[in-house]
Amino acid sequence: MGTAILRRYVLIGAIGQGGVSTVYRAVDSVRGRQLAVKILAPTLAGDPGARDDVRREALITDRLRHPSVPRVFEYGDAPLPDGTVVPYVALELLDGVPLTERLADGRLDWPEAVRIAATAADVLAVAHRRGVVHRDLSARNVMIATDGVKIIDFGLATATRPGDGATEPASRAADLPYFRTVAPGRDRTVAPERDSAGPGRDRGVSGRDRGAPPSHPKTAFARPADDVYTLGVLLYEMLTGRSPYPPAVAATIVAAGRAAHLAPTPVLAIPGLPPPLRDLVRACMAKRPEDRPASVDVALNLWRLLDGARPLEPSVN
Repeated sequence: MGTAILRRYVLIGAIGQGGVSTVYRAVDSVRGRQLAVKILAPTLAGDPGARDDVRREALITDRLRHPSVPRVFEYGDAPLPDGTVVPYVALELLDGVPLTERLADGRLDWPEAVRIAATAADVLAVAHRRGVVHRDLSARNVMIATDGVKIIDFGLATATRPGDGATEPASRAADLPYFRTVAPGRDRTVAPERDSAGPGRDRGVSGRDRGAPPSHPKTAFARPADDVYTLGVLLYEMLTGRSPYPPAVAATIVAAGRAAHLAPTPVLAIPGLPPPLRDLVRACMAKRPEDRPASVDVALNLWRLLDGARPLEPSVN
């Protein structure tokens, strides 16, 4: 069928190609299921930085254990048929399309945009509470899967520094769908926290691997407020069908979320758009990081908009 690694994962074909690694559709011959396997390019097997990047992404993704983040089954080093040893990650296989494809057909109705953004904000709130900044939230890293919205690609994610507002208050985080049971019929995925050694965990990693994730050498400057900014940009794109930035600079500025010349705070003149949603987008895209709301507040406001309840006042109008 294809190349097998670790006498377990049979690689069927490539489904994604990044700068330093390839993602394959694979079959787990032990459990009899399909999954995705991410492998570092063999040409970079001797690059310590590239090897660390794969391990860091696996650690951070596994640390989150959020239902809207692909589940990590196993990670480590694997010998290839030619003897080269490379880092790999076995993770949940997603069936869906990136948000970029949805936006290619035009802007979204505000309830759909809010549902997607609320899920992303929910993931960010959990990440920030656990000391992680995604740093690369964009439409290409949001998957519209058959079982819900998924936030992917933590390749640039980093651990936050003390004092950067990394920890969300537990009293507010506990109100997020991830932390509580949702009434039947709600369009949300709920999963309680799982212990790393609990049922369903396939791998055995050392105790140090379950500790705090390492900082990314290139994005260690990132702060939770940067993720909130890019979430605001994402919401703007979904509601308007366009980026607030020219195409030539959008990727650089949006990824950083703290460039010297951010776009003016947007005016959203969209018929039928709830004023609280308009104000929340403006708050997330405030030029000063300290003026942006915490990700947990953004998540709560967005979920409440969907619930039809009166949302909390945004931090900044």
